[in-house]
Amino acid sequence: MLTKKEFSEKIGLRIKQLRKTKNISQAELGRICLKDRQHIELIENNKVSANVYTLYLISLALRVEVDELFKFEELD
Repeated sequence: MLTKKEFSEKIGLRIKQLRKTKNISQAELGRICLKDRQHIELIENNKVSANVYTLYLISLALRVEVDELFKFEELD
């Protein structure tokens, strides 16, 4: 079982991985999600935890199902 910190770290890394794969900047992702670039950066670097609705918005912006954000095996 992951700790809350480990879980948030993996979510942030997964978002960053998917964003880069789709060639989307933090600023663009933030704009689509109605968040600023700094908020996306904070999520990706595990400085803040994203709430469920923000994860939903991020998944829509990345054009992936929400469960894609939780596929941590893709990080290895």
